[in-house]
Amino acid sequence: MKYSFIIFSLLLLIYMLWPGPTKISDSPPLPNSDKSTLEGDTIQIPNVSAYFSNNFRDFATSFYRNHYQNSSHFPFPPLTLNHPPEYSWIAIKRHTDTTYLEEFAYPLRDSLYVNGLEPFYEDGSPKFWGATMFEIGPANFFTKVTLRFYPSNILVRIIVWLGVVVSIWLLFKLGKQIVLQKYE
Repeated sequence: MKYSFIIFSLLLLIYMLWPGPTKISDSPPLPNSDKSTLEGDTIQIPNVSAYFSNNFRDFATSFYRNHYQNSSHFPFPPLTLNHPPEYSWIAIKRHTDTTYLEEFAYPLRDSLYVNGLEPFYEDGSPKFWGATMFEIGPANFFTKVTLRFYPSNILVRIIVWLGVVVSIWLLFKLGKQIVLQKYE
C-alpha cells in the first residue's frame, strides 16, 4: 500500500509539473480567419484573443481541442465541458455575445475556453431576425471565435499537489484508526 501511494504521488506530481502552454499566444490563429482588433479582443484583457472566420463550431472546437492537447503533450485529451452561453460574461469577458461556450481543461492545471458567435447556420440562413455578417475591411465573415486561456502558476500547482497528497495520507491514517477501533 505504501508503494502504491508513493507511485501515485509521483505520477500526480509529474502530471502537475508537466510543461504546457503558458499564454494565449501559444494558440495558433484559426485557419482562414482575421484576428480581431476590437477593444477587449487584444491586449485589454490578458490571455484573450478573437478571430473572425467562416469556420463553424465543429471545426473551431476540434481545432483548438487538438492543439491544446498537442501543446500540453499528454497522451489523453482534455476534459471537454459545455457551458451555457450566459456563462461567457464570466469566463470570457463582460458583454460577450455567444451561441456556444466550450471549456477544455486538464484538472488541477489550466483551461482553455472557446466561445463562438454564429448568427448564421452553415447553409447561410440567419439563426435569428436581424442577424448580420461581420464586415472586416473588404471581407465578410459568418462567425467570431473568442479564446480565453486560464493558466496556473507552478507554485500554486505544487501547493495543490502537496495538499492532495497530505489529505490522502491523513484520510488513510484516520480510516485505519477507525477500522482498528471498530475491531477492538
